Amino acid sequence: MLWVEKYRPKTVKDVVADKKVIEKVLTWAKSWEKGTLQKPLLFAGPPGTGKTSLALAIANTFGWEVVELNASDQRNWKIIYHIVGEGAFSETISDEGEFLSAKQGKLKLIILDEVDNIHRKEDAGGEGALVKILKRKPAQPMILTANEPYNLSAELRGLCEMIRFKRLDVRRITAVLKKICSQEGIKADRKALEAIARNAGGDLRAAINDLQAVAGGRREIREDDVVIAKRTQETDVFKVMQKIFKTTTPVYGEAMLLDESPEDFINWIDENLPLEYQGEDLVKGYLVLSRADMFLGRVRSRQFYRLWRYATYLMTAGVQQVKREPKKGFTRYQRPRVWKLLAMSRQRRGKIKDILEKIGKYSHLSAKKASSEMFFYIKLLLTDADIHTAASIAAFYDFSESEMKFIAGEARAKKIAKYVSEHKLHRIEDETLLSAFEAFDAKVSGEEEKKEEAKEEGAKKRKKKGKEVPLDFFS
Repeated sequence: MLWVEKYRPKTVKDVVADKKVIEKVLTWAKSWEKGTLQKPLLFAGPPGTGKTSLALAIANTFGWEVVELNASDQRNWKIIYHIVGEGAFSETISDEGEFLSAKQGKLKLIILDEVDNIHRKEDAGGEGALVKILKRKPAQPMILTANEPYNLSAELRGLCEMIRFKRLDVRRITAVLKKICSQEGIKADRKALEAIARNAGGDLRAAINDLQAVAGGRREIREDDVVIAKRTQETDVFKVMQKIFKTTTPVYGEAMLLDESPEDFINWIDENLPLEYQGEDLVKGYLVLSRADMFLGRVRSRQFYRLWRYATYLMTAGVQQVKREPKKGFTRYQRPRVWKLLAMSRQRRGKIKDILEKIGKYSHLSAKKASSEMFFYIKLLLTDADIHTAASIAAFYDFSESEMKFIAGEARAKKIAKYVSEHKLHRIEDETLLSAFEAFDAKVSGEEEKKEEAKEEGAKKRKKKGKEVPLDFFS
């Protein structure tokens, strides 16, 4: 049995986490116990910091049932609606996973692990379904976990209360490892445990896995027995950059151990180079970095990955050696902005794809035809039609507020969403929508007819005065 499961905390008292975090979660759980509905919690932080363990420990502490959807499950909108939706609004759930109605049913905690991975292809529509469920204010407690919370939409984050988890320090991890060794009957040198804890980089789960690997077949662990490949976290990226920019210590070897490909690491150097170098140093730094980028380009075009070593050497030792003197003091390094721009571009493409799929589905068209024949017509209707027509069309295509905002702008989207909500509009049949389109067309046609009548009336008046003027003159 894996020790990470064997020694997973059973109650909140066993959880290794920040006291303020635990107190906040306990207050939230006690409010549910009193019958006060609370916002779902979003546990955000690096892997191995106790997010899922605390969620399960809360359920055990208060005797709640648990409905868990983990990263290995397929999470499209149907699964989200069936498992999460029904679980959030039904009173009890049986051991077989069937939803039952019982007046004396306990509270049940719904845990949705790694929601930041919900945007993948098999999760099509999963985030939208989750947003709809949360907007209905579930009657059961929910906890979502995410390693990268900002991969989620702002709308989803706004519906939850975010609680941040930090990496654990070496002292806390060492204490947990020592306790496990004691229960397993293993005599362990403290220095050996500290080495395992340091290598884990704040990830308790990784440390326990490493301990189990080292302890296999042994009744005693010494420092010499700890031979573990260096674990690399984002903190190591900052440490490597600090050595590049502020020292002349050889850093090429450490850069090769990073859990970052050279194509990713060059973005870190590119983003932070202007924070450390100025003037001639900056020019030389970018010149060396451009040479590294040329090698990366050849890797992409020729698939000759041996060139990575030359690129890595240039972006580390090369950039390091061009400075005349290092900039002293602390520098707050930044994550590459290009990644945020790429993420925004992906989100935009994903939004367009979701919209076109809805248009195609409900208009019985392919996504291509939906794009070329229907999208701009629907955009015109949502933007310029009267509010009832626009709201009817939005309801027919089941557009979310964020999708309406993308199509028609924020102000118009809010008006349409408010009208849909107040009049309880929902998906309707094609014939009803057709009548909405026809009404809009009739309105436009009626305005055209009025213009023609006005022109004819003007022509008649001019004829009576004895002067005929061509109608085209006034067009």
